[in-house]
Amino acid sequence: MDPIKISPGGEFSLGGKNFVIEGEVPARDRRPSTSEAFTIVKSEPYLRAYEDLASNFSPRSILELGIFQGGSYVFLDKLFNPCRMSAVEISPKPVVPLLHYVSRTENRFVHFATSQRDGEMLKQIVLGELADEVDLVVDDACHAYEETKASFEFLFPLLQPGGIYLIEDWSWATTLITNHQMLLFPTAMLCLTSYSNKSCCWALPP
Repeated sequence: MDPIKISPGGEFSLGGKNFVIEGEVPARDRRPSTSEAFTIVKSEPYLRAYEDLASNFSPRSILELGIFQGGSYVFLDKLFNPCRMSAVEISPKPVVPLLHYVSRTENRFVHFATSQRDGEMLKQIVLGELADEVDLVVDDACHAYEETKASFEFLFPLLQPGGIYLIEDWSWATTLITNHQMLLFPTAMLCLTSYSNKSCCWALPP
């Protein structure tokens, strides 16, 4: 696949859908997604990191935690082309363009007013909507330690062998406890990969 071409204004297209990058815009001023273009709050280095990942990784099912205006959901769907995809979002306010997108695409799901700490709901999603074969989890939700840790402790054991668990915006020095080790990651994206009953982790550059 050719590299994504991003305009100076942050616009790009992928898989027939248009996107506008709004990562540097204050949250209160960010444009809502529309039928013409989805708003995505990921910097170009993040997008390039995902491009690199997609060059040698093909997840069957993706679960995203936190969707904002739905741009990242559609981006991941178009980039990886999984068989199934689902997402949860704490905000009760639906993103209408995303709902329209999901309604027209088979095996695509989204749940608003749903906390990333709702283990029972996450279990239903993984076992049902994702057919118990989740290969990629992207946590771009609240970025708070307790919520991030709760999601990780529940979902990482459900990840398929060779699957990848990404925690975005880990840009402040944050401590994560896993496999009885305390790790300090001051970088922007934390990536953990499951290999049978073992795991390895590394940090992707911001």
